[in-house]
Amino acid sequence: MDAWRFRAGRADYYDYLSALMDGMQGRRTLLEIFQADARRYGQTTVRGRLSQRWAQDYPMRGGDLCLTWTGCFPANELGLIRVAQAVLALAMLVTLVLAVPLFTVPHLRHTFSAVPPEYYAVLTQRLFGFATLVQGHWLFAAAFFLGAILLLLWSLPNLTGRIRHCLDRYSLWRIYRQVHAIGFLCVLTIVLKRPGAGSTQLRAALAMQKADASDWALAHLDAMLARIDIGLVGADTFDTGLFDHDLFWFLSDMTMARGLGEGLTLTCGRLKSQVLAVVARQALVLRWGLLLSCVAGLLGLGLWHYAVIDELRRSLMFFYASQ
Repeated sequence: MDAWRFRAGRADYYDYLSALMDGMQGRRTLLEIFQADARRYGQTTVRGRLSQRWAQDYPMRGGDLCLTWTGCFPANELGLIRVAQAVLALAMLVTLVLAVPLFTVPHLRHTFSAVPPEYYAVLTQRLFGFATLVQGHWLFAAAFFLGAILLLLWSLPNLTGRIRHCLDRYSLWRIYRQVHAIGFLCVLTIVLKRPGAGSTQLRAALAMQKADASDWALAHLDAMLARIDIGLVGADTFDTGLFDHDLFWFLSDMTMARGLGEGLTLTCGRLKSQVLAVVARQALVLRWGLLLSCVAGLLGLGLWHYAVIDELRRSLMFFYASQ
């Protein structure tokens, strides 16, 4: 009940929390904010009771804000928090990688300046080499990854042809295809709501969707119109690669049994149920994969530095012992 009553004021709470954390500049943690709100508002208010609950759950959830707020905020907003956590972890990893040539390696060289380079052990040589590599190529790497992201985003609505036909089976391109197939079917079922719609009405419905369509969608619509022109009507019109094979066969069977309009409606419902499950699962895998990779990278860098410090300490002892 408290979570339901609090939802009306969550936008104001987001603004408050954002302004507070920005103003504090890291001097107060989320746990301390929750504890302070619980004391101030008390157990007689919704915010006070929820803050007390969050203050108890936050440490038990390993500092995961999304898990702490589960059940108190809408799932789509919690999903954005999950993405933000993964992006923050990636930003921290990139920052620490850039800190290697700019901060940690120069300080290690200065601290152990008495150690000649020929006394460097394997891990030390590799860390210093890694720092040189990052310092010399970080700008190129940043431009490459930024260009790859922009190319990926451009390819989703614009790339067509054989290459796109192959990419549509995988990852983000498949999700994009399935999500837009749902929108396409929803519009088409509205226009073709009468059972037994003929090819003329189907052609007009397809032509109507060409307005403001992306290059990728336009290619599919043109292919469907071309199939109508050569006499392939009904379910055969949609065999352009927009749907997976099993979904197209389902559409063919439903059209034969129930008519085109009803077949499209049933196919749209089936696709929605499939896409929701697949997108949720793939998003979960991508998010946790990114998060765990970043955590592994952070731990790896930290352990690498500890090992290098130990190597340099022993190298310094060997150097003085050899004098």
